[in-house]
Amino acid sequence: MHGKRRVSARRGRAGEKSDFFSILLMAVSRRVTDKPAPSPDQWLQLAVRALAHSDRTTAQIERLLVAKGASPSQVRAVIRRLTSLRYLDDVAFAARWADRRLARMPMGRARLQEELLVTGCPEHIVHATLRATYRKVSERDLAMQVVTMAGRTASAQTPGRVARLLSQRGFDEDTIETVMGPILRE
Repeated sequence: MHGKRRVSARRGRAGEKSDFFSILLMAVSRRVTDKPAPSPDQWLQLAVRALAHSDRTTAQIERLLVAKGASPSQVRAVIRRLTSLRYLDDVAFAARWADRRLARMPMGRARLQEELLVTGCPEHIVHATLRATYRKVSERDLAMQVVTMAGRTASAQTPGRVARLLSQRGFDEDTIETVMGPILRE
C-alpha cells in the first residue's frame, strides 16, 4: 500500500508540473497578446532615440520603424514630423557623413558614392554631395595621402600593392596613374 501511494504521489507531482507549465505558458502568451500597440508618440520617441544615438538617413529610420512593427501610415507620420523638426535631413546627413568619412579615410569618388548609397541616401542627393565634396578637395591630393600613409605603414610596399590599395579606395585609373607615375620612375 505504501508503494502505491508513492506512485500516485508521483503522478500527482507530474500532473502538478504539467499544470504549472501550462499556466506559465498561458501567462506568457497572454502577456504577448495583451501588449498594447505602441502609440504614435512612442514611434516618434523610438526614432528620436535612434537619432540621438547616431546620425541617420530617412531610409534608415523608415527601416527601423518597420522592423519594430510600425505601419506604413505611422512611418510616414513620424518621418513628416522629424523632417519638420529638422531632425531628419538627408542632404545635411550626406554632407556631414562625406566630410567625416574623408577625414578618417581618404578615398575616391567611386568608393564614397558606394558608401553613401549604402546608407540609404537617395541617388540624386549622393551625386550632389559628391560634386560639392570633390570641389572642396582634390582626388589627387586624397590619393597622395593614401600613398603617404601606405609608405609609412609598410616600407616594403610594392607599387602594385599601392595601386591596388588606391583602386580599392575608389580612385579612378587616371588618378592612380598620376599619383603612381613618380613612384614608378624612382
